[in-house]
Amino acid sequence: MSTASPLHQALSLCLERRLTFAAFRVPGGPVTLWAQRNPDLEPVDAAFLGRLNEVFLVAPFDLDTRRTCFVRSDVELTFGELPLSLDALHGCTGGPVRERTPAPDADRVGFEDLVRRAKAAIAAGTLEKVVASRTLTMPLDRAMLATLFEDGLQRMPQALLALVHTPAHGTWLGASPERLLEAEDDRVRLDALAGTRPRSDAPPGPEGWGAKERHEQALVAREVVGRLIELGLPQIALRGPRTVEAGGVCHLRTEVEAELGPCCLEDVLVAVHPTPAVGGTPRQAAARFIAANDGPGRGLYTGFWGPWNADGRTEIFVNIRCLEALGGHVVLHAGAGITAASEPEAEWRETEDKLAAWTAAIRSMHASRVSSPAR
Repeated sequence: MSTASPLHQALSLCLERRLTFAAFRVPGGPVTLWAQRNPDLEPVDAAFLGRLNEVFLVAPFDLDTRRTCFVRSDVELTFGELPLSLDALHGCTGGPVRERTPAPDADRVGFEDLVRRAKAAIAAGTLEKVVASRTLTMPLDRAMLATLFEDGLQRMPQALLALVHTPAHGTWLGASPERLLEAEDDRVRLDALAGTRPRSDAPPGPEGWGAKERHEQALVAREVVGRLIELGLPQIALRGPRTVEAGGVCHLRTEVEAELGPCCLEDVLVAVHPTPAVGGTPRQAAARFIAANDGPGRGLYTGFWGPWNADGRTEIFVNIRCLEALGGHVVLHAGAGITAASEPEAEWRETEDKLAAWTAAIRSMHASRVSSPAR
């Protein structure tokens, strides 16, 4: 896309002025930008989400349900073929600069040691599965995030693309293939997504996947269905698992659908997060292991975000395949589900494959800038 496009101009303005905003595209939808006129967030108890419409939820992995954050749609822009004005964005006020230094990345030896510690906890009976994560820090000017967002729109049409900034969370870019929940007309659909293979090596059907991947995915499906049963949702139906592509890798996905019945959508949201796909099982034991072993806090990585409409269509995604902008760098996040059958070397390769959703594009942008003639 041309850097003169209205979308690029709008994103650049939001980034430069540090507006509180969410630019996003759900699969099959247009690019939408919601921005607040002032930077301050107005968190609510999750119990009151049923009163909100046209807000973009932004939640970390370590969710505090008493302070659920969202970006308001004071200014709404939808990008398509029709011309639009960016004047309303100029009336928005941004927040202060709050930069911090990226934490050191774990090297391969350190990550594989983390996998071994997770396997030891599994062997001891403490865990059945836990997700180990790592980071990769790369130089990238903050202004280039607009171009990176546009690049993601083209490369990952089946993902939620989101570029978000708030004073509380900083600036994040993500391309998630994993719906936490989708709801409309009193029906809810959730993804049980787990198991990872490189796209070039992924079997077309679930029967071709290894026992480790099928077991890992079954744990997620079992947990999601169990949570819905506990809430009393009627008419629960499963489709899958099937192979789905996501940013250069493939996963196994089971779609779980149910009628909401007397249950509130916000209760479903709180009950299912975090799924074993990003945390582990048993849930509390996995959370304790992650807190003690997984390095610095995850922030928005493996949290959830997306457009929330209590009276309309809601599409909330797990925030994976994401990065955080810190100064002149971006910190990319990736994780791998560890079970008794995990091999440390294979889990490292899996995280490398997941990081490639952004690393190749970032390196290409650097190469283009270096090769461009000086003006």
